Amino acid sequence: MALTPTPVNARRQAARNTSDWRLYRRLLHYVLPHWLLFILSLLGYVVYALGNVLLADIMQFLLDSLNNSDQVGSGIVSGIAYRFFDPGNMSDVEFARIAVPVALVVMAFFRATGFFLGNYFMSYVARALIHTLRCELFDKMLVAPSAYYDAYTQGALVSKVTFNVEQVSGAVTKALKIVVREGITVLALLSYLLYLNWRLCLVFLAVTPIIALVVTYVGRHFRRYSRRIQSSMGDVTQVSGESIGGFREIRIFSGQRQQSARFEAASQYNRLQNLKLALAEGLSTPVIQTLLALALASMVWFALDPSILAGFSAGSLVAFLTAAAQLGKPIRQLSEVQSVIQRGLAAAEDIFAQLDGDEEQDRGQYQIARAEGGLSIRGLCFSYPGTEQPVLENVSLDIAAGSTVALVGRSGSGKSTLVQLIARFYDPDAGEIKLDGIPIQDYRLANLRDQLAIVSQQVTLFRDTVYNNIAYGELADKGEAAVLAAAEAGFAREFIDAMPEGFQTMLGNDGGGLSGGQRQRIAISRAILKDAPVLILDEATSALDNESEHRIQQALDNVMANRTTIVIAHRLSTVEHAKLIAVMDAGQIVATGTHAELLAQGGLYAQLYHQAFTD
Repeated sequence: MALTPTPVNARRQAARNTSDWRLYRRLLHYVLPHWLLFILSLLGYVVYALGNVLLADIMQFLLDSLNNSDQVGSGIVSGIAYRFFDPGNMSDVEFARIAVPVALVVMAFFRATGFFLGNYFMSYVARALIHTLRCELFDKMLVAPSAYYDAYTQGALVSKVTFNVEQVSGAVTKALKIVVREGITVLALLSYLLYLNWRLCLVFLAVTPIIALVVTYVGRHFRRYSRRIQSSMGDVTQVSGESIGGFREIRIFSGQRQQSARFEAASQYNRLQNLKLALAEGLSTPVIQTLLALALASMVWFALDPSILAGFSAGSLVAFLTAAAQLGKPIRQLSEVQSVIQRGLAAAEDIFAQLDGDEEQDRGQYQIARAEGGLSIRGLCFSYPGTEQPVLENVSLDIAAGSTVALVGRSGSGKSTLVQLIARFYDPDAGEIKLDGIPIQDYRLANLRDQLAIVSQQVTLFRDTVYNNIAYGELADKGEAAVLAAAEAGFAREFIDAMPEGFQTMLGNDGGGLSGGQRQRIAISRAILKDAPVLILDEATSALDNESEHRIQQALDNVMANRTTIVIAHRLSTVEHAKLIAVMDAGQIVATGTHAELLAQGGLYAQLYHQAFTD
């Protein structure tokens, strides 16, 4: 006895269809706030579809009038004409000579009006949907955990907001218009064919399952190629962004050929996937057109059978064939839009995966107006998500409120990682960090970060005015006098006043046009303006020359007073006055003490000092 194989492919296809409908249904939820405009659009398309039907029906009116058929008033248009207008002594041809042109003009007006209303309101709804979706995705990225940014390149993230959302735009704006408009047209024409002769209509409908199979089969390839196109666009964006941002390094190290080869490879892969998509799309259309032609030919063959002809007037037969012929265009457009829909669904699948992703965990409830700044670190262990290599192992350190602690060690020893854990950009695998005796997980996340000000080696500036870069975010409420005082304290006032529009000078991309030292002085001014109880300086003076560093160090000494300060630095001038220096190596604290004590011990600190810690 033969065993029936499990229909795995059938189940997968059913699951895929369910997934497709679930995605599209979720997209359509964004339409609900604009339901009235959506209904107006549908009404417009109904008027447009009825206009297509009545154009075929006019043929019946015209031909039956020419043949003086006793069925001349059996059509829709002719029935309306004879019902509301008395032909008097006019013959059928004379009445049709007046009624048909008038009907054509009236139908053209209503058909055009319906087309305009349908297209405009559908476009309005679709663009509103895309705007909402793009803003939601961007807002989600703003609250995504740091591991999210570690998992994607910058180019891939930018591509999600730009390219992927535009693919959804195609599925919603173009595809939804075509699906609704042409779908209503097909339904209207089929209803008219059923009204004229349901048996002949069934001949045409017999080809529908075959067309559905072709569309389904080709749709699988559309989705696969669309995913690859999205991924490759992320690569193209990444290489482009790297090359534009690093044009100086590319030129100084003669990397043009290497970057050109990387970009060519990414673009070539994207081109090949687009060609495959175009091939599948190009083959599906003629196949469906051939099937439609076969259905139409079969219908004509049956229609000319004497037994069927007996129930038709000449006008009715021509109207039937005209309506059947009109089905070709909307069905072709519905089949061609399959590729646009699959691109959009592939993009929507990715976008909804981002929207459904985790946000930064913020379960804390504790809040405080201003912390004292005491930090206690106990048994801290941490590995970056997706890796097994520990970055921190059993780190313990006490930092008294108002004191200055320096973290010293080789690159990769875990100094910056420790700072990121204090700011809760990541949560530790084991151990805990307390601020004023309260575990930092118990603080509301925003409140915890209100207690911190960070100046890092990699300064981030925004394409905005100098003033707004200092008074960034909630610091805008500090007032102009406080902003000017912070710039003065950060030794940034001198070069800002020399700029063309002073504090209102618009900066280039990421502070373009400023020197490294000027960028860091703006960042330090921003930290001074925040006036947080805990200050973290991660190589904050690395881009300054000796004179600028001396001046900035004076400002930092003032701002560090009565404030808990954690300093990560390689320069002696920043480290030697710290009350406590913690030496880190391979993710562990291997020594603590003052500058003099650590030098006297002759360990790693003394080694680093003799190698690199020189004025």
